[in-house]
Amino acid sequence: MKDVQRQKTPGNQLKRSLIDLIMCLISIFPWLFRWFVNGNAMIRDDEETPVFFDLETTGLDTSVCDIVQLSAISGDRTFNKYLLPRCTMTDGASRVTGLTVDGPNLLFKRRPVQTVPHSQALRDFITFLKTLNRPFLVGHNSKRFDWPILTRVLDQFDLLEEFEGVVSGCVDTLGLSREMFRLPRYSQQFLVLHFLQESYGAHDATEDVRTLQKLYRVWKPSEELVKKHKIIL
Repeated sequence: MKDVQRQKTPGNQLKRSLIDLIMCLISIFPWLFRWFVNGNAMIRDDEETPVFFDLETTGLDTSVCDIVQLSAISGDRTFNKYLLPRCTMTDGASRVTGLTVDGPNLLFKRRPVQTVPHSQALRDFITFLKTLNRPFLVGHNSKRFDWPILTRVLDQFDLLEEFEGVVSGCVDTLGLSREMFRLPRYSQQFLVLHFLQESYGAHDATEDVRTLQKLYRVWKPSEELVKKHKIIL
């Protein structure tokens, strides 16, 4: 029995040594851990991560409208939640988004979609952002519309401070594209057609964020330009 124990001991010691070595390397080089959890993609600790986001809402009045869909994408990671609005949707918003309210149900193109409470959707979004390295949000026309709505609703649920601790701000690609290019129009639909030569389901938040990420990758804006157009809380 002692012989068997002596045979196992060197192997166990080697395993413990390897584990100790890995933990030591991770403590010295925290980016190593991020390299593993991000699919072996090299990400520096000082490198910020763009997260493309979009909201669909009950209307256009940023001071009172409510969120009915919150979507985001960063690389191959996606986030999408539908929320039952706390106020009436305008007819215009329903026509544009295809979202309508039928009693306790939210319908997308007349088919029910699963909704979650606002507090859960917002907490899940913050959790999603925490999985990314130094995230900042990117949205089209976000300075005037999406950003003020999102921060207002976060504040209503006492989540704004936690959100501020996770993201460094928001970049508006409307202003970014206007500075980078001379074009007749700057709507996202036109930009997608012009740069990607494709059409898409505009005003579906999941499609909006997917195509915006593709546009951003084609544009490759400089770090200085991104900083210039970043909105800070």
